[in-house]
Amino acid sequence: MTEENKTNQQEQPDSPTVAPPEPAEEIESLTKSDAIAGIFSEPGNTFSTIAGSVKQHYWVLPVIIFIVVNLISAFLFFSDEQLVTEVMDKQLKKVEQRMEENVKSGSMTQEEADLALEQTEKFMNPKSVFFLITGYGSGVVLPFILMFALSLVYLIALKILKADFDYVNILNVIGLSFIVLAIGKILDVVISILTSDINTISLGLLFNEESIGESLYKLMTSLDVFTIWFSIIVAIGLSKISGIKSSVSYILVFGIWIVWVLVTSFVF
Repeated sequence: MTEENKTNQQEQPDSPTVAPPEPAEEIESLTKSDAIAGIFSEPGNTFSTIAGSVKQHYWVLPVIIFIVVNLISAFLFFSDEQLVTEVMDKQLKKVEQRMEENVKSGSMTQEEADLALEQTEKFMNPKSVFFLITGYGSGVVLPFILMFALSLVYLIALKILKADFDYVNILNVIGLSFIVLAIGKILDVVISILTSDINTISLGLLFNEESIGESLYKLMTSLDVFTIWFSIIVAIGLSKISGIKSSVSYILVFGIWIVWVLVTSFVF
């Protein structure tokens, strides 16, 4: 080894030691009860924590609670004979009016209308086993239909927006928000029993169907406080789990809801 090489070797600095990367700080997962409580106290922070922690199925417990509330509400409804009679009579009158219109328009004969009305009366008999099974069964099935239908719609929308998210967290957002609907369900049943008619905490309480018409009354009834609250929580949650802007999330959620309300009020 020449003197020049020795000198170059002595002048060459030692290679720095590469320190091992520090482990990323893990966000502590919320308990199921903390997640439910956070919907009311800090929904934004709650969904941010859920999005940044290990995936968990936070939606299961709230959906179970919602189903239990639905079953209790159905029991209270069926136990009030006056309320059941008022509601069923009103629905039968609407069916009878439609049948009369169909007969007048020639779309069905009087015999067909009479048979359809007779079958409807049997179906809507509150003392029939089929009616009770349908009433209680819908309380169990409809929450799942609603949750998975909404999750599919939001999944497609977020994919179009090229957002980064986990599908489980969409379910978590919707499921946890069901707690708001559960509270609204209880209050709606109480109000319905007191007024002897199906009512929600909405603008529908200020009007009656006879004065403003069926379609407009449906619209007023759809604008209830707890559905709006539910939509706000969902909008906050989708923004936190996907990173989309809050304004975009609100437009997405309320845009879909408004379309649904208008269709169900004026089309069906």
